[in-house]
Order: sequence, then C-alpha cells, then structure tokens
Amino acid sequence: MSGAPAALLLAAALGLADVPVGPLERLRAEGRLTDGERRALERGEVVAKTIETEDRSEIFSFAAAQVRASSARVAELLRNREGHADEPWTLQGGNVGEPAAPGDFAALTLSSGDAKDLSLCRQNDCDVRLPNDAIVSLRRTLDAAAPGSRETRASAAFRDLLAGYAARYQERGNAALFRYDNNGDPVRIADSLERLLVRSTLLQDLAPDLSAFLRSSPAGRPLDAEQHLYWTKEKFWLLEVLSLDQLVMASRTNAGVRWTIAVSKQLYATHYYESSLGLIAFVEAREGAGWLFLANRTRADIRRSGFTWVERLLLNHLVRRRLDARMKHLRARLERGSP
Repeated sequence: MSGAPAALLLAAALGLADVPVGPLERLRAEGRLTDGERRALERGEVVAKTIETEDRSEIFSFAAAQVRASSARVAELLRNREGHADEPWTLQGGNVGEPAAPGDFAALTLSSGDAKDLSLCRQNDCDVRLPNDAIVSLRRTLDAAAPGSRETRASAAFRDLLAGYAARYQERGNAALFRYDNNGDPVRIADSLERLLVRSTLLQDLAPDLSAFLRSSPAGRPLDAEQHLYWTKEKFWLLEVLSLDQLVMASRTNAGVRWTIAVSKQLYATHYYESSLGLIAFVEAREGAGWLFLANRTRADIRRSGFTWVERLLLNHLVRRRLDARMKHLRARLERGSP
C-alpha cells in the first residue's frame, strides 16, 4: 500500500482525519494508541511508549506528536544530521561519504573503557561486539602499542575498521555485514535485521519499495529515495555506544498530501544491540504543520531466553524516557527552523 492510502492511514492513527474504522484500527494496532493517548496528541502532548512483543529479546517503541514544520524541513534536518549534534546523549557523530574513507570518522574517539576492553579481547571472549577477524587484528595492533598510547592507537584502528566496513557495505550490501563473534553465541547482523524487517509491517504498508531496498541495497533504490550512512557515539545507560547506520528517505505527494518517511538501518553497534530498525514519518496536515511519528524495533544483545521481567521493566523505562526526550528535541529543532 502506498501513496494516498498510506498517508490517510497515518493521519487516521493520529486523529488527523475522519476515516473508516478499518484503516484507523490498522494503525492503532501498530501503535496501540488508546483513546486517552489520541486525546493527548490532539492537545499537543507527546506520546511515547514501549509495546510488548512475543520476542523477549526485542524492544518495540513508538512516539507521536504534532509539529509545526513542513515535510521539506523534516527531510532537511534528517539529511544533514543537524538535529543530533546538540542532543545531550550524543557525544560524537558524522556523515559518511561514498565511498567511505577513514577521514569520515576523524572525530571518533573510543572511551578509555572500550580501549581497555579491546586490549583484553580474545576470540569469542570480548566485551565489544566484533567479528573474530577484527578481534584478532585489533589485538595485534594494541599489543604492539605502548601502554600510554593504547587509547589513541585503539581509536585510530577503529576508525580504519569502520571505514573499511562502511565501504564494503556500500559496495556489497547485506553480504558485507558483520557476524558478531565476541561470545559463544555468534549472531549475523543480516539475519537479525531480516527478523525486524519481516515484523515491520507498518514500513511494508507505508513504503514497500523502501522496505525492499533495505534488503537489496545497493541495488534497487527507488528513484525518489536518497540514502546516507552516518556514525554516532552516544551515552546509553552505563556505556558509550558507537554505531553505524544507513538512512533511507523519500518525500512523496499523493492526492494533495505531502509526507516524508525515513528509515534507519543499524549496520553496527559496539554494545547492547544485535540489530535495530527505526522509522520516522511526517505527514503534513496543512501548510507548515503536521504529525511526526517514530517507531523503532531493536533486538538486544542478550541471552537466548531474552530479558527477565525485571530487566524489561528497567529497559522499558529507559527507552520511554529516551524516546520522549528525542521526540521533544526533534520537535523543538523542527519548529525552530533553519539554524
């Protein structure tokens, strides 16, 4: 489903239009919006929540809000990554060129904790998510470094590692994605991402061509879609997490409705994550105003049985708080206009 029906569905879920019960229930089922939450949105409040899934290793989160902005402004902010530079949890970040080069990661530095962990890594025994060949290569580099230069050498080696990885992904797509071998339960990122893509029925409904491209990249990109790679180092709970993502975005007009959809596909993360798929959709209700919608599915680096109920309780709290702050930050940046 694409075009006007997709926009109407999203509008329906956020109380934007009076549409038949069927389409309304379709998106309410995705976001599990209660009547109270819909009324809160209409009052201008932010709704941020986590939604239980059958997969005990998955965290599914959702947020929505009214925003005074245009579809073009949303696309500009997402494209330039400007809305992330001053997030309190974002420590470093940048765009990746094509082809990727080490200079694209020039601002990246590893924490002293990660540098120490890397110096202790062994195959199938490492506190940083990595494939075995990277573990061996990084250990060789760090073993040759003087103690005082370990953090500097680790950061330089990691910049080279990510640049090479990003370049291979740009050329080969999912076939280049790592297998995490840092413990006794190896995980292929491509396999974990496929689980999320299958479950992301909202993306399949809104933009099936973008969903297909995330599987076939670099081939098959829709003519109206753009893509960018970017890296981020952010603080999440106890650790600094370095990640590499692909952003695929399209702005479309159907039946007079202008909307923008962007999907982020996580290609790598040093901690916590197996895979992550995020969706941002903005639908213009009228000129200069509309609804912003965020959804994220993440599979965590956790035991095969998944989170315990206590762990899930804590994680849901952390994720909701972060998502609420992210939505408010995005809304503030969008409504502020160009910097």
